[in-house]
This record gives sequence, C-alpha cells and structure tokens, in this order.
Amino acid sequence: KLTMKLLLLILFTYCLHSVAFADTLIPSTSKEWDEVYQPPYKQPSEVPIGSTLRKELFDLLRNEVSPTTKFVGSLKAYRNWALFSGYTINSDGEAISYPPMDNIDSLALWLRTSKGWVLVESSFGHSDAFFVVWPEVYGTPAELLDIK
Repeated sequence: KLTMKLLLLILFTYCLHSVAFADTLIPSTSKEWDEVYQPPYKQPSEVPIGSTLRKELFDLLRNEVSPTTKFVGSLKAYRNWALFSGYTINSDGEAISYPPMDNIDSLALWLRTSKGWVLVESSFGHSDAFFVVWPEVYGTPAELLDIK
C-alpha cells in the first residue's frame, strides 16, 4: 500500500513539474540561445575530434580512470549538457574491460555550470541502460540520450 501511494505521489509530482516548467526552456529560434547554450548546438551534435571542448571533457573524465586512458565513441553536446557513449582504450590501443563482468562499455555525463564543465556521472563496464533515468534525476535533455 505504501509503495503504491509513494509511486502515485512521485508520478503526480512529476506531472505537476512537467506542466509548470514546460514553457520555460529557451526555444532554438530565440536570439538568446547562443548566449545561454555553449556550444550553441540546436540539436544533439557530435563535439568535433581535436576540439578544445572534447579535450576538456575527457580530461575531467580521466580523473575517474587513468591519466593515459583514451576514449573511443560518440561525444555529443546539447543545451549545456554533454554525453559520451563508447569505450576506453589503454596506451597500447587495447580496449579496457571493467569488473565485475569484464564489459568495455563506458558512459559519462557533464553539465556546463557558471563554474565551467562538471562531470555529473560516469560508468565503466556497466551492462544495462541505467542512464534512462537521467532526465528525471538530473534534468538531462531526453534528446541527448536519444530517449523518445
């Protein structure tokens, strides 16, 4: 009984929040877009290889692994958020697997704040799509996560 009431309360709160803040985002057609969002991508877009932003984000992520780790995969940015989905390689170019299941999947989420980019969440060796809760937990744009 308590669990069902709690779930209903969470659902009601989410619906109320969604309605209350549905029109507060800056539309991509607004002239303020470029001032608020950096990079000012109007849709989730790949951060170019070799860019200073890509280096900055991966340098933050290296604090979670080894300073010599390299990242292979997609790094996209949208609305002051960035998402990496791929795997890591060592200095010999070999994929790094992580316990407990020896999986190579790697994922990271950053947010650009007034103090710069902050690593919000990262995972190495995960085996499921745990990130689907990030729009609810962090406010991450569902478009960035490719969630319909």
